[in-house]
Amino acid sequence: MTTVVISSYFEDEHIQRIQSVDERLNVLYREDLVPPPRWEADHIGPADWRRTPEQEDEFLKMLAEAEVLYDFPRGHIRDLLSIAPKLRWIQGSMAGAGEVAGKAGLLETGVTVTTASGVYSGPLAEFALMAMLQHAKRLGRLREEKAAKLWRQGISGTLETKTLCVVGLGNIGRAVAVRARPFGMRVVGVKRTVRDTDEAWNYADELYETADLNAALGAADYVVLTLPGTPETRRLLDANALASVKPGAYFVNIGRGAVVDEAALVEALRSGWILGAALDVFEEEPLPKESPLWALENVIISPHSTDVVPETINTLQTDLFCDNLRRYLAGEPLVNELDKKLLY
Repeated sequence: MTTVVISSYFEDEHIQRIQSVDERLNVLYREDLVPPPRWEADHIGPADWRRTPEQEDEFLKMLAEAEVLYDFPRGHIRDLLSIAPKLRWIQGSMAGAGEVAGKAGLLETGVTVTTASGVYSGPLAEFALMAMLQHAKRLGRLREEKAAKLWRQGISGTLETKTLCVVGLGNIGRAVAVRARPFGMRVVGVKRTVRDTDEAWNYADELYETADLNAALGAADYVVLTLPGTPETRRLLDANALASVKPGAYFVNIGRGAVVDEAALVEALRSGWILGAALDVFEEEPLPKESPLWALENVIISPHSTDVVPETINTLQTDLFCDNLRRYLAGEPLVNELDKKLLY
């Protein structure tokens, strides 16, 4: 038997689906031992939630038997290897699991880590398109004039013929590109390496390697950042890179906040070099109340939750985990395996 421990909240219907994958699975899950959801499809739970000592003992007994683990268990990241000695594979509930896998000490081990890459791509791409459309159509002005009962005719904008630079052409970046093209946008993609046979050519009209980022930024009317947070990507969008952005461009970040030098971005927004931004991620989360981003009228702030869509997220999470469970039992490659060197 393969013992599977579910260490974050799932509704009964999804637990039953996981249990029905194969009779060789021994699925362990207790709702009282995992953080309760703050909202439907939440896998994190309240920050102040704690198990009782009795519950902690029961939870540790479950983890000690786990060969497969769904999600990184609350309160047991840094000691995961010692409390789950039988662990062979962990399926994360997040798209970017590199950082937490590092904290758990899994990068130098034989424990396989898979991510939820692709699960959140659609909602994140919709946020990016929403932001670009409201900017192009001057939605802020329309709302202000409505509130003032002011009838002021004037020009509008369009996404058609505009150049979109997508920095990071993984699942999220590709979802953005697919949704942007029907609006008539020209898509420029940036990725770590570019090859003639690269599948990314199906999603972009032009590709640049990360080393040529500044050249790609200089051609863009809109920039959408989808990169994961890794040592290689930390503050990749620094003051120099932001100065290379085409003047008057619009900026969206749905990747990780650490990829951007936030102070440099604030300065570019204040000066008007970048006309506006829509941000779902930040260098520090929650965003501190003293952050100047709160006061900038040309900035949309989303609290790292624009991808939480209850009616689809846990269904997609379960689809992915069940598929990977079947693959695991069959000895086949797993979907979304984390590259422990690149951290995505």
